[in-house]
Amino acid sequence: MKIAVNRFNQKISFGTIKTVENNNTGDYDESFVPTISLHCALYKRSITQSYQILGTSLEDTIVVAIRSTNELSKQLLASYDDVVYQIIDVSKDSTGKPVAYDLLTLKKYVKKG
Repeated sequence: MKIAVNRFNQKISFGTIKTVENNNTGDYDESFVPTISLHCALYKRSITQSYQILGTSLEDTIVVAIRSTNELSKQLLASYDDVVYQIIDVSKDSTGKPVAYDLLTLKKYVKKG
């Protein structure tokens, strides 16, 4: 897969939701705590791909491309454009090239409970 380097102009953070103390109120709130931050590119689906996912669990998802890394897992959450997302799928690049890109399918995180 070829992606122009200049398209990697966005930042995405990966981490978890933790309970942290609010300095203003002294109360505890759940907040996204990043552990790693990477550059990413928004990956646009073709019209055919968009039609194929209508009515499925992937309908309200976005896809971002990142430089291939082994530091990510589906247990982490992603923060992109001030929205927290759950990682639905990690599509690893299998070309074996020195510069490889992974595609991450992300869905808005819904707090459980």
